[in-house]
Amino acid sequence: MARITLYTRNMFEEAAVSIYGDDDSGYPESRLYDRDISLYWKQTGTVPVNFTVTGCSGEANEVGFLAIEKHNFDGQPIDWQYSSDNFVLDINNAVEQWDPGSGQTVKTLSTGVIENSWRIKASGEITNPQCSEVYMSKGLELRVRFDEKPLAFDKANVTWQETIGGIERSTKTGSKRRMREYAIFLDENDSEITNFRTAMADLDDYSKSFYIKDHEGDYWMCRLLEEPVEQFLTEGQVLMTIKVIEKL
Repeated sequence: MARITLYTRNMFEEAAVSIYGDDDSGYPESRLYDRDISLYWKQTGTVPVNFTVTGCSGEANEVGFLAIEKHNFDGQPIDWQYSSDNFVLDINNAVEQWDPGSGQTVKTLSTGVIENSWRIKASGEITNPQCSEVYMSKGLELRVRFDEKPLAFDKANVTWQETIGGIERSTKTGSKRRMREYAIFLDENDSEITNFRTAMADLDDYSKSFYIKDHEGDYWMCRLLEEPVEQFLTEGQVLMTIKVIEKL
């Protein structure tokens, strides 16, 4: 069996966020955690980049995943750190400092951490910093049933129109989007049914997008294409289908 992982809770939404400096008008702090990677947070000037999130403690708020989307932080190594006293004396590196390049940055922890305060901090100043999403989450790993024939394909963002003369013309409205359909086996003996339903509750009645690690190990933001369908096999065991489409 292959495995996928869902990241449905963002600690930037759950706790108090503080950011160094002033946001540009029209590109506010809330863009960092609105679950829309097409909308940007920005600042003007050459400034430090420092995001701090406090009030994260509690078992439900375990952290093991970080994604930073569409950023221009390349050339300035990044620290991802946690603390029990809001970085007064207790400062711990979640991972080794790294140069994030540009575009998408993803970091994962082999063992999740439960701590009160977290921060993402550039080592130096960045000129006109921007990014479209910062997502810090706990993962739910699920087993994929290959005997139920999972599906993986790309959906075109194209509208085709036929003229009166029978000539077809296309209008491209965006990049193609990944789609996945998985059959998942859930066993309540391992709390899998409860954990899955708790993860779905993070989506506010299925209205929010979230991150997935697909069966090929790629990380991307997606949304549900349909509500998950549960088929009850025996008491305490469920065969569930989940369908997702990439959020661009």
